[in-house]
Amino acid sequence: MTSTSKAAGHTQIVELAEFQAQQPGGPAILGDNLRLLDSVPVKLAVMVGEIQTTVGELMALQQQAVLKIDRAADVPLDVVVNGTVVARGQLVVVDDNFGVRITEIAAAA
Repeated sequence: MTSTSKAAGHTQIVELAEFQAQQPGGPAILGDNLRLLDSVPVKLAVMVGEIQTTVGELMALQQQAVLKIDRAADVPLDVVVNGTVVARGQLVVVDDNFGVRITEIAAAA
């Protein structure tokens, strides 16, 4: 199989070897060393709740409007990573910011 690529104004033919599928073998990429992931950044989101509305109702919103969220005030908030709930907790104030006190850790699936 051949492939053509253009780089800096010239064309180069690249010969590709046929890939031979094999059974996986050897150590896993991470193995038991999950510490390799310690510095990988992730973004946590804290979900208070959701609201089902229409575009018309959304367009009619004005300042001082109050939206009722689908979660009771005494229900823990969801801590979410990539769309997966990883924990739940209570809303707290830390200095001048909101924070979350973790009350539950999600069980591994």
